[in-house]
Amino acid sequence: MPEGPGPFPGMLVIHGGGWSARRPSDMAAIAKALARRGYVALNVTYRLAPEHLYPAAVDDVREALHWARAEASRLKLDPARVGAWGYSAGAHLAAMLGVADGEDLGDRVTAVVAGGTPADFEMYPKSPIITPFMGRTFAEAPEEWRAASPVNHATPDDAAFFLYHGTKDVLVEPAQAERMAAALAKAGVRHQVFWQKGRGHVTAFVFDGAAVRAALTFLDSVLRAPLTAGASGLN
Repeated sequence: MPEGPGPFPGMLVIHGGGWSARRPSDMAAIAKALARRGYVALNVTYRLAPEHLYPAAVDDVREALHWARAEASRLKLDPARVGAWGYSAGAHLAAMLGVADGEDLGDRVTAVVAGGTPADFEMYPKSPIITPFMGRTFAEAPEEWRAASPVNHATPDDAAFFLYHGTKDVLVEPAQAERMAAALAKAGVRHQVFWQKGRGHVTAFVFDGAAVRAALTFLDSVLRAPLTAGASGLN
């Protein structure tokens, strides 16, 4: 948490791990970078698959958003300026907070930073990682898989998105970022794509310095700029 009276912009920070593993400490460096920049960073945990199937993890991060806004005064947080930052599975969850597709705008963040984002599950209909998260195969539940894919929910009033992705990622292919960017562009949503040249899925996370710096600059332009009417996600 930054020093001073606030209120400050805030960021939910969401770890990856295939929706089934890892821990919030994986995102500690990013949380600290945000705090140094003047953001209240909230490192979020969520229920893991396969014990807890979709939409449990999405529900959990959305509840974390509700909690942060309810506790805004104590956290020195501006409830109208809250974003989400995640990597891999965490990026998927962050992205789901940035798109609403008809849901209550209070369930949505104002900005998203998403790295190595699995945005379109339909690209991987036999995925051994997505299937345990969903609980059923794509063949068994195609509409549920599509509903769990942020690429299918882009609307004009979505959060601003910063996507970063390794050009050599073979686990979550660069086409995922391209598809998400195309969906956002079609909806007229502000977004930026930062390509990490030569990086794979893991190395794009471990060696993320340039992407983090660019993401912080993007966040500053969104969450530190004066909000226009209707842009808070609280109307």
